[in-house]
Amino acid sequence: MKKALPLLLIFLFLSCSESKSGVTKSFDNAQEITNDLGDNLTKMDSLKEHNELVQITDTGKEWLENLFKCRNGNKYCFYLDQEEKICTERFYQFMMDSERIYGATNLSEEEIPTAEKNYKEKWQKIYPLRKDMEPWLFGRGQDDMENIRDIKVEKIADLKYRVFVDYDEDYKTISEITLVPNNGSFFIDYSDTEFLK
Repeated sequence: MKKALPLLLIFLFLSCSESKSGVTKSFDNAQEITNDLGDNLTKMDSLKEHNELVQITDTGKEWLENLFKCRNGNKYCFYLDQEEKICTERFYQFMMDSERIYGATNLSEEEIPTAEKNYKEKWQKIYPLRKDMEPWLFGRGQDDMENIRDIKVEKIADLKYRVFVDYDEDYKTISEITLVPNNGSFFIDYSDTEFLK
């Protein structure tokens, strides 16, 4: 029995060590699982944020398409009275200042250099300055456009879109539009329109 007691003690000691080692391994495995779970939750949050951004940009495309809904039953229209409402105040003022100098102006030839200098000082750090470009949204000119043949809106970056407007055989435009979010909707904060030939 005396010989068996030391062997029994060694056996118990080894059993306790293995047991302790197993607990340590179990704790390490639990910690690893917790870390993996945290990483997965972070990835899920990132995916959720990405999906929300995609939804915002898709909503932006839909918002732009809705600007062309007609009041008269035609397929596509664009009305002057909405222009000020859909632009940021700053961008609308930029369009007005651009038109005052480079559009239908009532400035004399003597007043134009001073107006251009003031325009440049006011806007050059905010927007690309205009000279010959169409100042109004989508090349609409000075009239409501109630017989637009077709429009296409294409996303080119987050909150940036290209809008193609087919007014008729001889009158087509393409505009690059920058949107800014506004309480679940948008404002246009920049538009660069070119006439297509």
